[in-house]
Amino acid sequence: MSGPSHKQAARHIAKSLQDRTDLRPRLAMLLGSGHASVANQLKDRVALHGDDVPGIKLHAPLLIGRLEGVPVAVADAPFAAFEGLSAAELALPVRVLKALGCEQLILTAGAASLCPQIKAGSIAVVEDHLNFSGLRPLAGPGDDQDGPRFPDMDEPYRRSWIEAARNVALRGGIPCATGVFAAIAGPSMPTRAEYRFLRQAGADLVGMSLVPEAIAAVHAGFDVLALVGVTQQVLPGQSTRISIEAMIDAADLAAPRMATMLVGLAAAAEA
Repeated sequence: MSGPSHKQAARHIAKSLQDRTDLRPRLAMLLGSGHASVANQLKDRVALHGDDVPGIKLHAPLLIGRLEGVPVAVADAPFAAFEGLSAAELALPVRVLKALGCEQLILTAGAASLCPQIKAGSIAVVEDHLNFSGLRPLAGPGDDQDGPRFPDMDEPYRRSWIEAARNVALRGGIPCATGVFAAIAGPSMPTRAEYRFLRQAGADLVGMSLVPEAIAAVHAGFDVLALVGVTQQVLPGQSTRISIEAMIDAADLAAPRMATMLVGLAAAAEA
């Protein structure tokens, strides 16, 4: 990014959004899946787009509104790293949401399941991750005002949030399991040997996003929850060929489930 630093940009963007509304949400959502559904449900919505902040290019819109009466800030996840964005650019929405004063962050993404228990079309709750993406959003000069130089990652996804998500899924009759998410760079899909390696490494899910943003969020001091819409199953001994039609069908099945989860979690955050 030319012009202001990412830190300065986050502050400018947050200030521009705050100037448009009196809402001051504590809950933020950075959504790689489920964005359109949630955005359409927001009441008293204000939005920031593209070139709304002079000198700063937004890769994705930012919104503030009420979701079932709960003030929330919602950002559409930016393009993935394979589109040419740096780790710092992927982390910028996290920095903006923190600059808005938010304290809790829900991340969503799509991913493939590597285990029989997590079916296509279901929602998975991330309990831990493996970062094979090569992206390190905290690399470079450190600033203690942004967060600790060496943030502890023992519990990147808050256990209380995980339990809340499982309870929301149970009440809504939504198929839901917990798992370890492995992030890869993409855009090529893993080979059979790589899928085998990921399973042996302890991964239950694999995708091309989410983890750089989660690391930035932990560093910023967020309580983090990550939800995954499962778009396919890749099981041992089966073909790893991609069926785009099947993935679309699974995504269509997961989308309303994800929206239900997000609404329920907004209510849980307010309680």
